[in-house]
Amino acid sequence: MTSGKHTGAALCTALALFTTMTVARAEEPTSAHELGPVERAEVLFNRAMELSTEGRDPEACPMLEQSLALDPAMGTRYRLAECYERTNRREAAYRLYTEVAIEAKRAGMTDRESRARLRSEALSAMLARLVVWVPKDVAETPELEVTIDGRPLDRAAWTGDPLPVDLGEHVLEAMAPGRKPYRRVVPVHDTSVPIELSVPSLRGEHEAPPAPRIEVAIPTADASPKTAAPSTRTTAALVLGVGGAGAFLVGAGIAGVAAATDGLSGPTSATSAVGIGLGGASLVAAGILWFVTPSGKRKDSAAMTVVPTVGPLGGGFSLLGRF
Repeated sequence: MTSGKHTGAALCTALALFTTMTVARAEEPTSAHELGPVERAEVLFNRAMELSTEGRDPEACPMLEQSLALDPAMGTRYRLAECYERTNRREAAYRLYTEVAIEAKRAGMTDRESRARLRSEALSAMLARLVVWVPKDVAETPELEVTIDGRPLDRAAWTGDPLPVDLGEHVLEAMAPGRKPYRRVVPVHDTSVPIELSVPSLRGEHEAPPAPRIEVAIPTADASPKTAAPSTRTTAALVLGVGGAGAFLVGAGIAGVAAATDGLSGPTSATSAVGIGLGGASLVAAGILWFVTPSGKRKDSAAMTVVPTVGPLGGGFSLLGRF
């Protein structure tokens, strides 16, 4: 009897222990690998919110990205847009806010639509713009793909629709099977002026590049300013100046000789007056023409020199010129 009692007690103890272990195992949290996509997305979302509250947004954003990939919920998309905005990824935040506004409008969630649209509009003013043109003949390339920073552009954006981008360097690429890819790095430092880009034709893999164009400038006979003919004003000024100076000197010389030989006769006085008057008028006209002619046309086109002279009847000056 005693042995039977001990055996029964042992069985009861074992049964109680097994029951306790089973209940405890049932209460243990399920491994993350055993959760479904939606449950895993929720775990990642909650952890990301904790990190964000602690100010650790650079760590929170990747978790929100993983959560959104597992479960594309509108709330996750909105929180990820906020995380991008706080980490200065404005273009990505703008894109997500716009998506949330469209989705919220379809769902009739006016409050969330309004908040998302206000945030997207505020970010839009801080973004630069790229305008990508794909000419028709290039767009007809079979299986052509155009990307900005590795993200494919829809064909609707190949016709010059402005694309919002962050400030900094961006990479435009175009590729197609059997063609050499095109790649261009574009620095963007201004939000006020859109930058226009054009995708060229893609050469075949074995096609040689086009020969560079060589332009040769052939100088013309009148290209040198030293050989340029003087202007009409310059020539007229010189003719009037030389002729007027000559007439003036002749008239003055006659008057000087006559004064030295006891006065001027009537004809001599008239000749002297005519020479002096005509010469003075010519000199005045020559001066006017000379100074109204642009200096660039006078330079190297003509010159005058005053040379003193001595003769049997007295001294004077001579004007030597070239034109």
